[in-house]
Amino acid sequence: MATKKLTPKQVRFVEEYLIDLNACAAAKRSGYSQHTAGQIGHELLKKENVVRALVAAERKRSKRVELDQDWIIERLRENTERSMQAAPVVDSDGNPVGEYRYEGSVANRALELLGKHLGMFADRLHVEGPMLDLSLLTDGEIAQLRSLIAKARREQNEPSC
Repeated sequence: MATKKLTPKQVRFVEEYLIDLNACAAAKRSGYSQHTAGQIGHELLKKENVVRALVAAERKRSKRVELDQDWIIERLRENTERSMQAAPVVDSDGNPVGEYRYEGSVANRALELLGKHLGMFADRLHVEGPMLDLSLLTDGEIAQLRSLIAKARREQNEPSC
């Protein structure tokens, strides 16, 4: 099956979504109705062609700015070491200036982010058990599952943008 092309508004939505990862705000900035932007943004994120475009755009941006998980983790490690006085403070030329400062809040925040990356501080409940192979579901069962998920989300009264 061929992937459907994005409409001009959907292309704009992809560009806008990458700014703040807020579907409602991205829909508004893309020219969709102010009144239904939350619903439209949510629906766009369920469209396979939009998701594929978002993934491609994120990869392109990461490659362009040379930013990936390894870079982030290395900087967090540097912040932790420096803020815990394990690394010297250096000037713009890389020469030690002889000042060591303990920055507990900086170290704690960097350690927290690293811990989250390692799954140490799960914000969500992790349930172990047999995995459901979604590839075995029929199109009808997948549609039914999507409908149940959408209903549960509506019942939770997700905040509007």
